[in-house]
Amino acid sequence: MATLEEIADVRQNIHEPDDDDWTDENIIVLVDAHGVNKASAIIWRKKASGYAELVNVSEAGSSLAMSDLHKQALRMAEAFEEAASLDGGGGSGSSGSGPKVKTIVRGD
Repeated sequence: MATLEEIADVRQNIHEPDDDDWTDENIIVLVDAHGVNKASAIIWRKKASGYAELVNVSEAGSSLAMSDLHKQALRMAEAFEEAASLDGGGGSGSSGSGPKVKTIVRGD
């Protein structure tokens, strides 16, 4: 089961300090199934899908490029997918990730 540290890591990765949009239970399910980095990537992809319908707005000499939210969310998803592929999907604190240690035995 995901640790409090892993939940905090995902919250920091997705910039969601509280559970208004993503509850701890939702995050735990994703971390347990995929690891911290892959869970973060999945959430960023879901955020991107919500931003996909936003349009750019220009009025009164001012403009908002709302489509940039979608592009940035996809970039964040790709970054965490890359990190997940490098660490085997686990991320910090999960089993199967991190350095592999092997004892060296000298053959005299």
